Amino acid sequence: MSKTEELLEQLELTPGDWSIRLTLIEAALRNGDAAFARRLVRASPSDQPTPPEVQVRLHTLLTKGVEPLPAPPVPPDKNPPVAPPVPPAAPDEDLEPAAKEAPVLAFPRTEFEGGLSALIESDLPAMSRRSAPGKRAKARQAPHPDLAAVKAKWENYDGGLELVVLEPTDFVEAPSTVPERFSAILMAILLHIVLFIVVGLVVVHTELPKPLQLVVSVIHEREAEIITPRITKPNVEIKPSASAAQAVDVINSLGSSAFSVPDVETSDDLIVSAMLPGVEALGNGMSFSTKSVDASNVNFFGLSGSGNRIVFVIDATAEMLVDEKGGMFAYDNVKTEVGVMLASLNRGTEFNLLLYEGKRLVAFREVPVPGLPSNIRQAIEWLDPVNRRYERLGLDNDFGPSQEVAEVEGYPIAAGDLAHYPKAIQKAMEWQAGAIFCVVSGYRGMGRAPTPEMMAKRPTAPTAPTAPTVDPGEQKAWLDAVAKTRAWLENENEARREKGLSPKVVVNFNQLVREITGATPPARRNAPAAATAPALPSVTPEEIELQIAKLVNDRYKADGMEEPSLHLVLFLGEDEEIGADEDHFKNLTRKNRGKLKILRGLAALQNVTGAQ
Repeated sequence: MSKTEELLEQLELTPGDWSIRLTLIEAALRNGDAAFARRLVRASPSDQPTPPEVQVRLHTLLTKGVEPLPAPPVPPDKNPPVAPPVPPAAPDEDLEPAAKEAPVLAFPRTEFEGGLSALIESDLPAMSRRSAPGKRAKARQAPHPDLAAVKAKWENYDGGLELVVLEPTDFVEAPSTVPERFSAILMAILLHIVLFIVVGLVVVHTELPKPLQLVVSVIHEREAEIITPRITKPNVEIKPSASAAQAVDVINSLGSSAFSVPDVETSDDLIVSAMLPGVEALGNGMSFSTKSVDASNVNFFGLSGSGNRIVFVIDATAEMLVDEKGGMFAYDNVKTEVGVMLASLNRGTEFNLLLYEGKRLVAFREVPVPGLPSNIRQAIEWLDPVNRRYERLGLDNDFGPSQEVAEVEGYPIAAGDLAHYPKAIQKAMEWQAGAIFCVVSGYRGMGRAPTPEMMAKRPTAPTAPTAPTVDPGEQKAWLDAVAKTRAWLENENEARREKGLSPKVVVNFNQLVREITGATPPARRNAPAAATAPALPSVTPEEIELQIAKLVNDRYKADGMEEPSLHLVLFLGEDEEIGADEDHFKNLTRKNRGKLKILRGLAALQNVTGAQ
């Protein structure tokens, strides 16, 4: 491997080593390969500044050529060999025109170097760049002027030119291309984002295949034959209200019964039914609570109330069906109105139904359930057969077991003595109902059962010498009166059926016998004196009010809950007088954030439901 090849390999490893590069450039100029020398200059590293001294050296080599190598020593007896002339370098096509025309000369160093040497060089014959190649060659072969004459020319120079040594200039770095590159990258990113958005907005509609449909026919076997109940409609046309015709599955914000009904008890409490979206009635005022979606507004026979847990209490006794109140038609209207109220409940509202007859209390469900369409439909179906058939009035075992209330020590009324609406209200408060709506036929007294201790202390009854007897004549007369009354009642009901009226409901048959025949039951003779227990006073209305007040305190206030609202609808006969019992119902509603409404007869119910 030659020396030049070794230097080239070293230059590839260390391209920034100027000592190796300058050595190769000098070698190329000595060999007459100026083009290769210029390529070595152009191939210098561009990311590092060229030292000033190297710049000067490169300029000198490319303009003046390289110094010839010293001649080898010549023996005394021999003449030194004459070096052949160095041929001029061929012009490089890659250089500028000025560089192509610059001659590459090799001549010995003189004492006129630096700036003075440049002045001397300027006196050399020069040809125009447009001169013909032959003329430029002749100019290069022209003899150099006398150096002594040139020196003498500058000895008497008074122009003030001073030759000084200039410091090497600082390297000026090339401007950075980072901003341009960053701008190009940013523009490319923005272009891709725009293309992505445009492509995303293009809607590609591809028709999906229809899913496979599987039709299965299943044969259901039923254990017993289903008996469809028949409901006989009366001939009298009863027009239900628009709200009564509403579908059960439709959930509204308010079941409306917009009628002004007389005998409405007023109080200082104002119940607001909100009809604006976003504002719901909660308790006694407007509320923006997030729980308002669970509360429902209820119009109960003209009384407005709301709550998120509502219990409806309905009197199922025969007193609700007497002729003075409109008979069975009136009770059908009551159930229709309750069905409308159920259909107006929101899905999040919990509800339940309570029916009472004396001490018997039955419920639609064991606990309140959500107001889902299925639950509302089942509640209406459960309520429909109540007092529907004349032969089956009241609450029998088909409506479920009787509900019991908790026995609490210190309450004025024992759990076993509770009956009628007080027992139903206590059960609703044990469920912590937020609103209780009751429709009752009137005040009913409640007796007290003696305690076991009282029964143990009662006196022993004397033994009767003979069995009690009844006068046969009085017995026969009474039986004849009973038969006569039954025949009269049957004829009366037959006539009513022909007219499309409901049968006559009898609360006390003995009282009807007295009214129709004037007979009285026969007296019993020789009856032994019954073993008497201590006489206990009946339950008073004040004790009922105190019982409910204690329930509110224990079931609501003690748990930090809002007090419930208790609303009562008193359904009386057209000429029935309520008397002092009216104050009792007023106190119940006033003290429990509710209202009282009094309805008299079928006409009042027709006004509420909209029937004619």
